[in-house]
Amino acid sequence: MKKRRKLTKSVKLYIALLVLSTFAILVGTLLPSNYNLPIAIWGYDKVAHFIAFGVWTFIYGIIRFLKGKYALFPVFLVGSFFGIIVELLQFMLPTNRSAEFLDLVADLSGAAFAILLLYMILKNVSDFKSEPTS
Repeated sequence: MKKRRKLTKSVKLYIALLVLSTFAILVGTLLPSNYNLPIAIWGYDKVAHFIAFGVWTFIYGIIRFLKGKYALFPVFLVGSFFGIIVELLQFMLPTNRSAEFLDLVADLSGAAFAILLLYMILKNVSDFKSEPTS
């Protein structure tokens, strides 16, 4: 009973982190920008996309694990879909932001890296070593 209560509290914590990271990504990618980045900083934008969407996908995957859902492909799909939606919104909204293919590549790469980390956790953490479900 006590372990179940801890897991419930963990899920709530990770949901709060997911909401916070969603908000941070949306603010960071969709709010108007009125500045031009020097070319030296431009490359770090891709790193930021990789990290942001990797962290977001990882948190989403942990929430699913704590709920007993161990399938990784749906986690990758949701993380990828979020990245695609952000890039589409950047294209459609008049916020002085531009959708970039390399940003999308960084988003999807971050989601894929998160899946790799989640797979390693799934195989090595005893609490998650059970038959996968959707």
